[in-house]
Amino acid sequence: MKHYLKKIAAVVAVGMLTLAVAGCGGGEKKDATADAIKKKGKLIVGTATGYYPFEMADKNGQLVGFDIDVAKALGKELGVEIEFQNYAFSGLIPALQAKKVDLVIAGMTITDKRKEVVDFSETYFKSGQAMLVSKKYPGVKKWEDLDKKGNVIAVSMGTTADQTASKMFKNAEVKKFDGSALAGLEVLNGKAVAVIHEVPWVAIYNRMNSEATYAVLEPFTTEELGIAVPKGNAALLAEVNKFVKKYKASEEYKKAYAYWFVDMKWWDSVPQKKK
Repeated sequence: MKHYLKKIAAVVAVGMLTLAVAGCGGGEKKDATADAIKKKGKLIVGTATGYYPFEMADKNGQLVGFDIDVAKALGKELGVEIEFQNYAFSGLIPALQAKKVDLVIAGMTITDKRKEVVDFSETYFKSGQAMLVSKKYPGVKKWEDLDKKGNVIAVSMGTTADQTASKMFKNAEVKKFDGSALAGLEVLNGKAVAVIHEVPWVAIYNRMNSEATYAVLEPFTTEELGIAVPKGNAALLAEVNKFVKKYKASEEYKKAYAYWFVDMKWWDSVPQKKK
Protein backbone atom coordinates (compact mmCIF):
# COMPACT_ATOMS: atom_id res chain seq x y z
CA MET A 1 0.00 0.00 0.00
CA LYS A 2 2.92 2.29 0.67
CA HIS A 3 3.76 2.64 -2.99
CA TYR A 4 0.61 4.48 -3.79
CA LEU A 5 0.43 6.41 -0.56
CA LYS A 6 3.53 8.29 -1.53
CA LYS A 7 1.80 9.33 -4.70
CA ILE A 8 -1.43 10.33 -3.13
CA ALA A 9 -1.45 13.95 -2.15
CA ALA A 10 -4.77 15.39 -1.28
CA VAL A 11 -7.33 16.61 1.11
CA VAL A 12 -11.06 16.44 1.02
CA ALA A 13 -12.83 19.70 0.19
CA VAL A 14 -14.91 21.08 2.98
CA GLY A 15 -18.54 21.01 2.19
CA MET A 16 -18.24 18.51 -0.62
CA LEU A 17 -20.25 16.05 1.35
CA THR A 18 -23.42 17.85 0.43
CA LEU A 19 -24.03 15.73 -2.60
CA ALA A 20 -27.49 15.28 -3.88
CA VAL A 21 -27.71 11.71 -5.06
CA ALA A 22 -30.90 10.49 -6.60
CA GLY A 23 -33.06 8.49 -4.23
CA CYS A 24 -31.23 9.69 -1.13
CA GLY A 25 -32.69 8.17 1.99
CA GLY A 26 -34.73 5.51 0.27
CA GLY A 27 -38.07 4.34 1.45
CA GLU A 28 -39.66 1.23 -0.02
CA LYS A 29 -38.35 -2.10 1.25
CA LYS A 30 -36.81 -4.31 -1.44
CA ASP A 31 -36.38 -8.03 -1.99
CA ALA A 32 -32.58 -8.44 -2.00
CA THR A 33 -32.23 -12.06 -3.08
CA ALA A 34 -29.86 -12.60 -5.98
CA ASP A 35 -32.64 -13.93 -8.21
CA ALA A 36 -34.94 -11.05 -7.30
CA ILE A 37 -32.25 -8.50 -8.15
CA LYS A 38 -31.63 -10.08 -11.53
CA LYS A 39 -35.36 -10.32 -12.20
CA LYS A 40 -35.98 -6.64 -11.49
CA GLY A 41 -32.86 -5.74 -13.47
CA LYS A 42 -31.54 -3.28 -10.89
CA LEU A 43 -29.09 -3.41 -7.97
CA ILE A 44 -29.59 -0.71 -5.31
CA VAL A 45 -26.26 0.21 -3.74
CA GLY A 46 -25.95 2.18 -0.50
CA THR A 47 -22.94 4.50 -0.26
CA ALA A 48 -21.73 7.54 1.70
CA THR A 49 -20.28 10.30 -0.44
CA GLY A 50 -17.40 12.45 0.74
CA TYR A 51 -14.91 9.65 1.27
CA TYR A 52 -12.21 10.48 -1.27
CA PRO A 53 -11.34 8.84 -3.60
CA PHE A 54 -13.78 6.02 -2.89
CA GLU A 55 -17.06 7.92 -3.40
CA MET A 56 -17.41 11.60 -4.26
CA ALA A 57 -19.09 14.06 -6.65
CA ASP A 58 -17.27 15.50 -9.64
CA LYS A 59 -17.70 19.06 -10.90
CA ASN A 60 -20.81 17.98 -12.83
CA GLY A 61 -22.40 16.48 -9.75
CA GLN A 62 -21.84 12.93 -10.96
CA LEU A 63 -20.99 10.23 -8.45
CA VAL A 64 -17.43 8.98 -9.06
CA GLY A 65 -14.72 7.05 -7.21
CA PHE A 66 -13.10 3.67 -6.75
CA ASP A 67 -16.15 2.17 -5.03
CA ILE A 68 -18.40 3.53 -7.74
CA ASP A 69 -16.31 1.68 -10.32
CA VAL A 70 -16.55 -1.48 -8.19
CA ALA A 71 -20.35 -1.17 -8.02
CA LYS A 72 -20.68 -0.60 -11.75
CA ALA A 73 -18.47 -3.62 -12.48
CA LEU A 74 -20.65 -5.72 -10.16
CA GLY A 75 -23.77 -4.54 -11.96
CA LYS A 76 -22.19 -5.47 -15.29
CA GLU A 77 -21.31 -8.92 -13.96
CA LEU A 78 -24.87 -9.48 -12.73
CA GLY A 79 -26.38 -8.03 -15.88
CA VAL A 80 -28.34 -5.33 -14.03
CA GLU A 81 -28.44 -1.55 -13.74
CA ILE A 82 -27.02 0.20 -10.67
CA GLU A 83 -28.95 2.70 -8.56
CA PHE A 84 -26.98 4.52 -5.86
CA GLN A 85 -28.58 5.76 -2.66
CA ASN A 86 -26.62 8.13 -0.47
CA TYR A 87 -26.64 7.98 3.34
CA ALA A 88 -24.56 9.24 6.23
CA PHE A 89 -22.05 6.47 6.92
CA SER A 90 -23.73 5.67 10.23
CA GLY A 91 -27.02 5.14 8.38
CA LEU A 92 -25.77 2.57 5.88
CA ILE A 93 -26.17 -0.61 7.92
CA PRO A 94 -29.63 0.42 9.19
CA ALA A 95 -30.64 1.03 5.55
CA LEU A 96 -29.35 -2.42 4.61
CA GLN A 97 -31.18 -4.03 7.52
CA ALA A 98 -34.37 -2.21 6.53
CA LYS A 99 -33.94 -3.53 2.96
CA LYS A 100 -33.86 -0.01 1.54
CA VAL A 101 -30.69 -1.00 -0.32
CA ASP A 102 -29.54 -4.38 -1.67
CA LEU A 103 -25.95 -4.03 -0.49
CA VAL A 104 -23.42 -1.44 0.68
CA ILE A 105 -20.19 -0.41 -1.04
CA ALA A 106 -18.76 2.50 0.94
CA GLY A 107 -15.19 1.87 2.04
CA MET A 108 -16.59 -0.19 4.90
CA THR A 109 -14.10 -2.08 7.04
CA ILE A 110 -14.89 -5.69 7.90
CA THR A 111 -15.21 -5.92 11.70
CA ASP A 112 -16.52 -8.56 14.09
CA LYS A 113 -19.07 -6.08 15.47
CA ARG A 114 -20.51 -5.32 12.03
CA LYS A 115 -20.50 -9.01 11.14
CA GLU A 116 -23.01 -9.51 13.95
CA VAL A 117 -25.65 -7.72 11.86
CA VAL A 118 -24.51 -7.98 8.23
CA ASP A 119 -22.43 -10.36 6.11
CA PHE A 120 -19.32 -9.22 4.25
CA SER A 121 -17.84 -10.25 0.96
CA GLU A 122 -14.23 -11.27 0.60
CA THR A 123 -11.83 -8.30 0.91
CA TYR A 124 -11.75 -6.04 -2.13
CA PHE A 125 -9.32 -3.43 -0.72
CA LYS A 126 -6.78 -3.24 2.14
CA SER A 127 -6.34 -0.05 4.15
CA GLY A 128 -5.50 1.25 7.66
CA GLN A 129 -5.91 4.20 10.03
CA ALA A 130 -3.66 7.26 9.72
CA MET A 131 -3.52 10.77 11.24
CA LEU A 132 -4.27 14.22 9.85
CA VAL A 133 -2.70 16.70 12.30
CA SER A 134 -2.98 20.46 12.72
CA LYS A 135 0.26 22.34 12.04
CA LYS A 136 -0.41 24.10 15.33
CA TYR A 137 0.51 20.76 16.92
CA PRO A 138 3.89 19.84 15.34
CA GLY A 139 6.07 16.81 15.92
CA VAL A 140 3.47 14.02 15.91
CA LYS A 141 4.95 10.75 14.64
CA LYS A 142 2.76 8.10 16.27
CA TRP A 143 -0.76 8.00 17.68
CA GLU A 144 0.51 7.97 21.28
CA ASP A 145 1.87 11.49 20.71
CA LEU A 146 -1.74 12.70 20.46
CA ASP A 147 -3.10 10.84 23.46
CA LYS A 148 -2.74 13.64 26.01
CA LYS A 149 -5.25 15.41 28.25
CA GLY A 150 -6.68 18.52 26.64
CA ASN A 151 -6.30 17.19 23.08
CA VAL A 152 -9.42 16.70 20.95
CA ILE A 153 -9.37 13.94 18.31
CA ALA A 154 -12.08 14.22 15.63
CA VAL A 155 -13.60 11.16 13.93
CA SER A 156 -16.50 10.39 11.62
CA MET A 157 -19.24 8.76 13.67
CA GLY A 158 -19.81 5.06 13.12
CA THR A 159 -16.62 4.49 11.15
CA THR A 160 -13.77 2.16 12.03
CA ALA A 161 -11.78 5.27 12.95
CA ASP A 162 -14.48 6.04 15.52
CA GLN A 163 -14.25 2.54 16.98
CA THR A 164 -10.43 2.51 16.88
CA ALA A 165 -9.92 5.94 18.45
CA SER A 166 -12.58 5.37 21.12
CA LYS A 167 -10.81 2.17 22.13
CA MET A 168 -7.17 3.30 21.92
CA PHE A 169 -7.19 6.89 23.18
CA LYS A 170 -7.36 6.94 26.98
CA ASN A 171 -6.39 10.56 27.73
CA ALA A 172 -7.39 12.66 24.72
CA GLU A 173 -11.07 13.45 24.07
CA VAL A 174 -12.56 11.68 21.01
CA LYS A 175 -15.29 13.81 19.41
CA LYS A 176 -17.63 12.23 16.85
CA PHE A 177 -19.05 14.01 13.80
CA ASP A 178 -21.65 13.15 11.20
CA GLY A 179 -19.26 12.65 8.31
CA SER A 180 -15.59 12.99 7.44
CA ALA A 181 -15.83 16.58 6.18
CA LEU A 182 -17.16 17.87 9.50
CA ALA A 183 -14.39 16.04 11.36
CA GLY A 184 -11.79 17.65 9.10
CA LEU A 185 -13.38 21.06 9.54
CA GLU A 186 -12.87 20.76 13.30
CA VAL A 187 -9.10 20.65 12.72
CA LEU A 188 -9.18 23.54 10.24
CA ASN A 189 -11.14 25.60 12.78
CA GLY A 190 -8.56 24.89 15.47
CA LYS A 191 -11.02 22.96 17.65
CA ALA A 192 -9.28 19.58 17.28
CA VAL A 193 -5.60 18.66 17.04
CA ALA A 194 -6.12 15.75 14.65
CA VAL A 195 -8.49 13.55 12.66
CA ILE A 196 -8.15 9.78 12.66
CA HIS A 197 -9.19 8.29 9.32
CA GLU A 198 -8.17 5.75 6.70
CA VAL A 199 -5.00 6.47 4.74
CA PRO A 200 -6.46 7.62 1.39
CA TRP A 201 -8.75 10.18 3.06
CA VAL A 202 -5.93 11.58 5.20
CA ALA A 203 -3.60 11.88 2.21
CA ILE A 204 -6.21 13.65 0.10
CA TYR A 205 -7.41 15.99 2.85
CA ASN A 206 -3.84 16.97 3.62
CA ARG A 207 -3.19 17.82 -0.02
CA MET A 208 -6.24 20.06 -0.13
CA ASN A 209 -5.39 21.78 3.17
CA SER A 210 -1.61 21.54 3.30
CA GLU A 211 -1.28 25.08 4.64
CA ALA A 212 -3.02 24.08 7.88
CA THR A 213 -2.36 20.35 8.29
CA TYR A 214 0.22 17.62 7.89
CA ALA A 215 -0.29 13.89 7.43
CA VAL A 216 1.17 10.91 9.25
CA LEU A 217 0.44 8.27 6.64
CA GLU A 218 2.09 5.22 8.14
CA PRO A 219 -1.04 3.27 9.18
CA PHE A 220 -1.20 2.16 12.82
CA THR A 221 -3.89 -0.43 12.05
CA THR A 222 -4.48 -2.86 9.21
CA GLU A 223 -8.01 -3.08 7.84
CA GLU A 224 -9.81 -4.88 5.06
CA LEU A 225 -12.75 -3.38 3.15
CA GLY A 226 -15.70 -5.54 2.11
CA ILE A 227 -19.09 -5.28 0.44
CA ALA A 228 -21.85 -5.55 3.04
CA VAL A 229 -24.89 -7.70 2.21
CA PRO A 230 -27.97 -8.55 4.29
CA LYS A 231 -27.34 -11.07 7.07
CA GLY A 232 -28.12 -14.63 6.00
CA ASN A 233 -28.50 -13.94 2.27
CA ALA A 234 -26.15 -16.74 1.23
CA ALA A 235 -27.12 -16.68 -2.45
CA LEU A 236 -26.39 -12.96 -2.86
CA LEU A 237 -23.15 -13.25 -0.85
CA ALA A 238 -21.98 -16.09 -3.10
CA GLU A 239 -22.70 -13.99 -6.19
CA VAL A 240 -20.78 -11.02 -4.74
CA ASN A 241 -17.81 -13.16 -3.68
CA LYS A 242 -17.66 -14.71 -7.13
CA PHE A 243 -17.52 -11.20 -8.58
CA VAL A 244 -14.87 -9.95 -6.10
CA LYS A 245 -12.52 -12.82 -6.88
CA LYS A 246 -12.90 -12.32 -10.63
CA TYR A 247 -12.71 -8.51 -10.46
CA LYS A 248 -9.56 -8.36 -8.29
CA ALA A 249 -7.74 -10.53 -10.82
CA SER A 250 -8.82 -8.40 -13.78
CA GLU A 251 -7.09 -5.65 -15.73
CA GLU A 252 -10.16 -3.52 -14.98
CA TYR A 253 -9.35 -3.61 -11.25
CA LYS A 254 -5.70 -2.73 -11.87
CA LYS A 255 -6.71 0.22 -14.04
CA ALA A 256 -9.20 1.47 -11.45
CA TYR A 257 -6.62 1.14 -8.66
CA ALA A 258 -4.00 3.06 -10.66
CA TYR A 259 -6.48 5.75 -11.68
CA TRP A 260 -7.84 6.48 -8.19
CA PHE A 261 -4.78 5.84 -5.99
CA VAL A 262 -1.64 6.19 -8.11
CA ASP A 263 -2.05 8.41 -11.17
CA MET A 264 -4.82 10.51 -9.63
CA LYS A 265 -5.87 11.87 -13.03
CA TRP A 266 -9.29 12.48 -11.49
CA TRP A 267 -7.93 15.28 -9.34
CA ASP A 268 -8.95 18.17 -11.61
CA SER A 269 -12.40 16.69 -12.26
CA VAL A 270 -13.64 17.20 -8.71
CA PRO A 271 -14.19 20.45 -6.78
CA GLN A 272 -11.21 21.41 -4.66
CA LYS A 273 -12.74 23.97 -2.41
CA LYS A 274 -10.44 25.23 0.28
CA LYS A 275 -11.43 26.90 3.48
